[in-house]
Amino acid sequence: MGDRFAPEYADTFVFDKTGTLTRGDLEITSVHSFAEDMDEAALLSLVASLEEHATHPIAEAVVQQANQRRLSHISHGEVDFIIAHGLQSRVDGTLIRIGSRHFLEEDEGIDFKAHDELLDALSQKGFMVLLVARDNVPLGAIALRDVLRSESPAVIEALREQGVEQIVMLTGDHREKAEELGRELGIDTVRFELVPEQKASIVEKLIARGHKVALVGDSINDSPTLAAVDVGLAMPRGAALTRETADVALLRDDLSAVLEARLLAQRTMDLIRQNFNITVGANSGIMLGAIFGYLSPVGTSLLHNGTTIGVLLNALGGVSTSEKLPEQVKERWENLQRAYLESR
Repeated sequence: MGDRFAPEYADTFVFDKTGTLTRGDLEITSVHSFAEDMDEAALLSLVASLEEHATHPIAEAVVQQANQRRLSHISHGEVDFIIAHGLQSRVDGTLIRIGSRHFLEEDEGIDFKAHDELLDALSQKGFMVLLVARDNVPLGAIALRDVLRSESPAVIEALREQGVEQIVMLTGDHREKAEELGRELGIDTVRFELVPEQKASIVEKLIARGHKVALVGDSINDSPTLAAVDVGLAMPRGAALTRETADVALLRDDLSAVLEARLLAQRTMDLIRQNFNITVGANSGIMLGAIFGYLSPVGTSLLHNGTTIGVLLNALGGVSTSEKLPEQVKERWENLQRAYLESR
């Protein structure tokens, strides 16, 4: 990552929604079975048995709920993961598919139109919906709710105050939910109902227009997009592939770490420039002194080596991390966070 691609140079910040702007600590609000031979508990047990092999927040929420209800594990075949879409496996000779509506309807050709009223109502209420099918027949749906990070509004505002020109949110959620969150956070551009390939395409177009783009994401779905941006930042709870693809892996599950990473990059670049200027200025002066006879060869050598050692010691001192945020930024961030919490 060259210096022009450090977070301090990004004029556009792109955020994934789930697990980044929101906490990603999903909770199940309702389970709906579409089959007469399977009640809600059996459906949840089935989905949890397959999802326990995944690491996405949705999978974690389903497994946690099943464990809390002490539901039994259902034996199944090998689980096939369809990256960024869902998963499938065979259970008692039937093919079980689990994933988004886009995956099951558009990619797999499974018709959920008979349940449009329920699914649309859940989506309009802001729930995430996980669909289940058995042998190309709708089997059920699980609704989940996510919670906005308390620090998200303050971080967005602080980025603007630091000079970021454009904030973009990319999500696979439906339009109503995405636009509502975008308005709440004051995000400039909200793109919704996206698959990973579309997210990467949007980022590539931003870069083609001359923007320096930083992306913050967490899930394996974000890996193609993280690979396309100028600088990618991965949340600590993200998938291993996401952290490996990103340029910066955040170590604290707090969105304010994005601000700290940007400020740390700024301070690091300031130190590099300072050392460069000291080196060029001092060595130029030493060279001129030697040319015009003001310095002896021994004096020139001592001054040159002394300058080198001084610059090295300055570099070894590094940048200050004791103050994670400058006081004025920290105070503004805390005020914004407090105001947001009071408004809820």
